[in-house]
Amino acid sequence: MRFFRSAAIGIFSVLALSFSSAIIFTSCGGTESHSSAKKVSSKVHDREAYALGEKHAMNLLKSAHDEDSVQEGLLDIRARMSNIESNLGCQSAVDYERGFTDYVRKNCDSLARIIF
Repeated sequence: MRFFRSAAIGIFSVLALSFSSAIIFTSCGGTESHSSAKKVSSKVHDREAYALGEKHAMNLLKSAHDEDSVQEGLLDIRARMSNIESNLGCQSAVDYERGFTDYVRKNCDSLARIIF
């Protein structure tokens, strides 16, 4: 649990600082084709938290052309992870983060390279 918090804090600290480059403005086009019946990793226990992470990633990618919106969105994601962990437990927070990161990696690899 301590590793998760340290890693998440480290990741999101780097995220907030790394968005100053113009790479954010690369194409992360509308890839909203998303099937709820798709295969999810066997490591995911809370599929609802995973799906919520994907949904929030999709919303973040819609504003990927605006650096301020992306930074604000990443802070919001971090706050949601903390809230989920407090209310639903560590596993749900991990699954939420996994849904978020998986979606960004699949749909905007240039942004994913910057933030992960």
